[in-house]
Amino acid sequence: MEIKPLFYAWVPTYLRYAILTLLTFVALCVNGVFNGITIDMYSDLGVYAEPFTMAGNALFIGMGTSIIFMIRLLGRLPIKTLALTGFIMQLLMNWVCATTSDPTITVAATFVLGFTKIFTVGPIYLAWLGIWSKKMETARLYPFFYFMVLAGLYFITWFTAYLTNLYSWRYAYYAMFILIAISIILAVIFIEHHPLRRKIPLYQLDMPGLLLLITSLMLINYVAVYGKVEDWFSSAAITTACFGAVITLLLFIRRELLLKRPLLNLQLFKKTNFSLGLVLLVLLSVFTPATFQAAYSGSVLHFESIRNAELNLYLIPGIIAGCLMSFFWYRHKYNGQLLIIIGFAAMVGYHMLMYGSFVTDLNIADLWLPSLVKGFGLALLYISIGLYATAGFPFPHVLKTVGVIVLVRSFLAPGIISGLYSYFLYAERTRHLSKLATHIDANEPQVLAQGNISRFYQNIQQQASLTALKEISGTIIIFGLSVITILMLIHIYRKINLTALHDTGRNL
Repeated sequence: MEIKPLFYAWVPTYLRYAILTLLTFVALCVNGVFNGITIDMYSDLGVYAEPFTMAGNALFIGMGTSIIFMIRLLGRLPIKTLALTGFIMQLLMNWVCATTSDPTITVAATFVLGFTKIFTVGPIYLAWLGIWSKKMETARLYPFFYFMVLAGLYFITWFTAYLTNLYSWRYAYYAMFILIAISIILAVIFIEHHPLRRKIPLYQLDMPGLLLLITSLMLINYVAVYGKVEDWFSSAAITTACFGAVITLLLFIRRELLLKRPLLNLQLFKKTNFSLGLVLLVLLSVFTPATFQAAYSGSVLHFESIRNAELNLYLIPGIIAGCLMSFFWYRHKYNGQLLIIIGFAAMVGYHMLMYGSFVTDLNIADLWLPSLVKGFGLALLYISIGLYATAGFPFPHVLKTVGVIVLVRSFLAPGIISGLYSYFLYAERTRHLSKLATHIDANEPQVLAQGNISRFYQNIQQQASLTALKEISGTIIIFGLSVITILMLIHIYRKINLTALHDTGRNL
């Protein structure tokens, strides 16, 4: 596939970089549902939180499946058409999310937004790849690209929460409309139209396979989000969804094995580094549970949405440090597997710092160091695992592997792990609350001395939450140290084997 310049030749270089940076930020970070305002949205609309969780997952399902499909679209539509389509759909779907009161429509809109935003991200990614490396080496681009992804998402979370705190959650969408409209105008003026010499025929686009994969993933999404609410397999809807997910997934696998031009070549999973990379992404999700931090900052510290968003800003300096370290690490061609170990060590360090900070009277400034370490570890692991998993693949297959990585890293693994954390946190908190409650009598002098019995019971609930969080955090630390030990042993074993092989070849 020929990669052509994104902008017209008359556009000055400095202006290209500025426009491309803005387009990248809008394409990657402007989503239909924003973490900083979801609480205000479902509270204002009078609906449950689960549809918005499902909508966030649907966004990544759309993105992952679209990336798998992208290589075909690049051979069917010009890059300007793709970029404008992506931005226009972003504008329309954000408008739908801002105006609808039906959660089902919100889920559908975020899925469509996630699928179509890759139309824009694809050409932008290729443009940055050509800028950062003439040899098209992704190791040069990943540190910058993931800085835009991670730092941009945390910034947009704070920005939307800030506007919501000042005015209303709808004002956050007004700001997004302006950003997208500016991006559309810039794309129309500056992006060059390159007519395709030879278009891929429509029959070569595996639409049935794509629909089967999307259906299976959306059913898994429904089960993961609503399983706890509907009491898992006691619900006919959950049982039906599980059965449907398995059937559609098996049909998808069968089709991909028999098709001449499959949507996803399943032979990719035979590559050791790709399969191990997916396992590492699942392990990464163990250390980044959103449920865990939300339970502490919300239930114990009683932070508002704007305070939680401000707390996420502390991650950005750590992300910058991690991206810079990764750039120079790969530039000097150091061992990427060692960088993975350093990243997991940083995540374990974050949980160790948090374990020592579990008290009821912390303020936001006390959490800057754990957040910085977490941001540093996230940047290292996103970059190093991504490069490790895609190493050795030719360009057409790289896009398909990246699509699978997005699905595992952003939807499947976090969905499963967050569900487990939510269950264990609830179970442990209930157990500790019951244990503490057995030793309390409203007539005891210690209780009466509080003056406010309801406040005393609230303190007991806080202590139960803290104890549960500490137990789970301690388990994560032990698990993390075990993972680091195993990874170090594998690294040492491989290094010894390579040295022995080199010595044998030299002696021969």
